[in-house]
Amino acid sequence: MAVLDDLPPFKALIFDCDGTLVLSAGLHFAAFSQALARQGAAMDAGWYAARTGLARRDLLTELRDSACRGLDVPRAVRDSIAATAGLAATCRANPPVLALARHWFGRVPMAVASNAEAEVVQAMLGACGIAALFDPVISLTEAGVAKPDPAMFLMAAAQMGVPHSDCLVLEDSDQGLQAAAAAGMPAVDVRVEKP
Repeated sequence: MAVLDDLPPFKALIFDCDGTLVLSAGLHFAAFSQALARQGAAMDAGWYAARTGLARRDLLTELRDSACRGLDVPRAVRDSIAATAGLAATCRANPPVLALARHWFGRVPMAVASNAEAEVVQAMLGACGIAALFDPVISLTEAGVAKPDPAMFLMAAAQMGVPHSDCLVLEDSDQGLQAAAAAGMPAVDVRVEKP
């Protein structure tokens, strides 16, 4: 397998989960659809696709404000987390990114930093059989703030004991790339550069 060519020097890798390590966009849309249906609401697939990478609460708040007045956002968040965790068995690892992670496993520290909640991230990594490759796993639950805030990337670097400037981030969202830049970390956009 050809690993990414022309990588900037790095001593640790930080992977986003959804869309980077795990192919899960359809799963999330299905989970949101289930959660919203419980309140008699719906979300357009194109509207959702344009907001991939937003934290769950932010996405649902934007939906309420733009199209679903009266949506109980806290309830929709809870219901969509439960639905996502329940559907996690349907997700699969992203083959080229997984190959990159397996190539570097045991050679450099590797972390996950995700805008999803801990329950969701752990369910997805577990369903794909890849949870053991990453330590730490930083989710929105641990960080308390979502990307584009750099906090979760900085937490991952600190927990790995690696200076933030020596970490390479793999991401698939504008918010994640902004967070990496704010953290002073080089990043690879997996939407453009394929491992």
